[in-house]
Amino acid sequence: MVLKTANEFTGGADRELYAALAAGACVITANNRLARHLRLGYAHSLRAAGRLVWETPDVLPWQAFVQRSAEAARARGKSPPPLTEAQEHWLWSELVTEYDPGFLCQDRAFAAQAADAWQLLADYALPLPEAGGDRESEIFVALAQGFTRRLAALGRDDAAHDPARVTEAIGAGRVAIGAEIIWVGFERLIPAQEAVKAACVARGASCTVLPLPNRGGEGDARIFATAAEELTAALVWARERITAPGDGRYALVVADLAAQRRRILRRAHEILVSCEPDGVVPYEISLGAALSEAPVVAAARRIWQLAGGALAAGEAAALMQSPFIHEATAEHSGRALRAYEMLTGTAEVDLTAVARGLGGGAPMAHAGFARLAGIVRRWPRRASASTWAGLLMGALTAVGWPGAATREDYQAVAAVHEVLESFATLDVVAGGLSYGKVLTFVTGMLGDRVFQPAGGDARLQILGPLEAIGLTFDGLWVMNLHDRVWPAVRPPHPLLPLSFQRAHRLPHAFVEDDIRYAGRVLEDLAHAAPETILSCARHDASGPLRPSRALIERAAREAPAPAFMDRFARAFAARGGLESYPGRAAPLDGTRAGPFGAGLLAAQAACPFRAMAQYRLRADPLDAPGCGLAPAVRGAIVHKVMEIWFGEFPEPRAWQALDSSTRLRRIAETVAAAQAAAADDYARFPAAFMGLEARRMERLLAEFLEREEARPAFQVVGREKEVTLRCGPLMVRGRIDRVDRVGECAVLIDYKTGRMPVVDWTTDRPEHPQLLFYAAAEGPEVAGIAYAGLSVRDRGYKAWARNADLLPGTTVVADWDQVTAAWPALVARLAADFAAGTAAVDPLEKACDYCGRESFCRIDEDGGDGDDE
Repeated sequence: MVLKTANEFTGGADRELYAALAAGACVITANNRLARHLRLGYAHSLRAAGRLVWETPDVLPWQAFVQRSAEAARARGKSPPPLTEAQEHWLWSELVTEYDPGFLCQDRAFAAQAADAWQLLADYALPLPEAGGDRESEIFVALAQGFTRRLAALGRDDAAHDPARVTEAIGAGRVAIGAEIIWVGFERLIPAQEAVKAACVARGASCTVLPLPNRGGEGDARIFATAAEELTAALVWARERITAPGDGRYALVVADLAAQRRRILRRAHEILVSCEPDGVVPYEISLGAALSEAPVVAAARRIWQLAGGALAAGEAAALMQSPFIHEATAEHSGRALRAYEMLTGTAEVDLTAVARGLGGGAPMAHAGFARLAGIVRRWPRRASASTWAGLLMGALTAVGWPGAATREDYQAVAAVHEVLESFATLDVVAGGLSYGKVLTFVTGMLGDRVFQPAGGDARLQILGPLEAIGLTFDGLWVMNLHDRVWPAVRPPHPLLPLSFQRAHRLPHAFVEDDIRYAGRVLEDLAHAAPETILSCARHDASGPLRPSRALIERAAREAPAPAFMDRFARAFAARGGLESYPGRAAPLDGTRAGPFGAGLLAAQAACPFRAMAQYRLRADPLDAPGCGLAPAVRGAIVHKVMEIWFGEFPEPRAWQALDSSTRLRRIAETVAAAQAAAADDYARFPAAFMGLEARRMERLLAEFLEREEARPAFQVVGREKEVTLRCGPLMVRGRIDRVDRVGECAVLIDYKTGRMPVVDWTTDRPEHPQLLFYAAAEGPEVAGIAYAGLSVRDRGYKAWARNADLLPGTTVVADWDQVTAAWPALVARLAADFAAGTAAVDPLEKACDYCGRESFCRIDEDGGDGDDE
């Protein structure tokens, strides 16, 4: 296929447009990206013509044009500037908080929605809707009226209505305009833009709205089997073009870029960066992440949170090891050790505890946090926004932030400074503020701000559909065009009455409008380059997908899977051969015959290698730090609750004799006794956490007792009963959670605080054979075995027994005596295999899920299916 060659820098931008710019025309673009694209293209054309210097062209996006014109009009009239974005958001947030805190539980989100509705009314030159709508609309009208009153009291304007003021100023001659104004990249002009354009025409200016470019592409439609194949094919296509000679410009347009950004970045790094020398990133991606997600900003946020009170232990540990505080590299080992100690010692920490914890192993970090603690003690209870902005910056400086920041990190650092400078302007609209309110608002500003590190002019742009409108390329691929995301249909605005939105035909008021608009956008993209490809997948991680109507109408063809291996896969394929070892260890001698725990039998049944690694080599995975009690500890405490209760009340009639209040009191006392026995496990948690755990276990026990009362009469004759049995050459011991006597029969019960397993006792390697071991140890009087569920997800019994009336939910085993007679031999064979050294890597299904020894047995050495979705 021979492709047309575009202008080597801009992809064929109109030469007449450059001539107009040279003549002094003003070009208004639909977005910042297109303005930058045209400025760079104009500069390149002049350099190609031999020019060394030139006047800066008057190319600016719509919002910048409005701001410049509004500032000129205010300068002529000596009017004060409008409120900044931060000041306006503060006013909306305050209005929402004051309105009805009980109703508006998400104040910040509601304030943002209200500001958006206010902007929408301004863009379409509409008044506030009349009363009589739904609850949200009535709230918005009240908030908007309050916002108007606040503006009047401050004597300031809002930015949303600046286009209307610019229109009036142009008409009155208070703003100078050029002889020619060109609008570029607009699918359609909104009413505010039409009004400005009409005012310019009335002043005698020549106003032209350029049609969107048509580079001759037709949109080759393709359908891939999986989303992973589609993304790989698109990136391989891009790599082939950007590595070819020339300066062509290419784009990958993703229909749902915001949702797919992380996945695309990960795969783009594998496919595109590996082909560049020195790891240069040959692409730019739009829709940056929130500023608060940048690592250096996350460190700043943690410092401020720690200064304000307690910080979760995990967050504090991350901060202690952060490279963005002073001397992080020199003290890395000491800080890591102190962070681990903190994780295992408490659930949350304050500033003093962090400073104290760093003492001895990390003197520089200790000094920095101690210095911060001294600064915080001198902070005022309330202060102005500008004062707090300085104090927040001082807190960061105290611990040496931003430490070992990279060049890209310093762009995020500069953005933090801009956020604090913007926050400092709140003095105009806010009085004295508490630190809690300051921290909440500044954290929100960091989360709201989209951060995209500035880069060079990469040959590949990864964009969303609306960002690509008006741009031209040498090649363009639009992906993810399945019917879940395309056409992009959005709901009407939630704070404006639907009838009002439809009467004025606002965006998203009618589904058919969104569908038609999406169709026009896709057509524009299909013509934006000489070579254009449109694609979707039939399946992704969430399930089956269907092609959008646009692809069906273009007779999309099935596309083959791309033949691509990233550098890691290539290196893995080229690795040397591995030595194979027989799956057998040396047999155990007589001096190492136990006793072993019954868990050995479960490990041997699940995977012989796991049993050998765990019980002979002691190769256990590292403990993973987590929030709250570890599942094993929580299970042990619940077991203790059951042991104490059934020790005092071995029969249902014993607790049924209690009145309801006494029963609840005794339940609470039982839980308290179990918690007291686990005092060391609770030591690192606050009292409130211990109280929540107590309420949970009290509810769990009360519900379990209700189910127990529905059983036939029984008596608990054993609690945490220890048993020992010789299994082949080994002695094995275990502990039966509970033994019940039902008539003349014994029933063995194993508590499960997680999911109750689905087991098949008839196989040669049954999962979880501990119950079989207990039954073999107790002898022939056992007539039933059962799991008792003690979790919200799994309640009741899962039982196997000789008779159906022993337990509810029983699976009757007709030949019970014959089946149970085989269990001693089964557990003896498992023990004998372990003693003989059988250690093959032969896991049962799902046995690897929670093993944690995969890097030891290397079961995944041959890799998976490669689809990381």
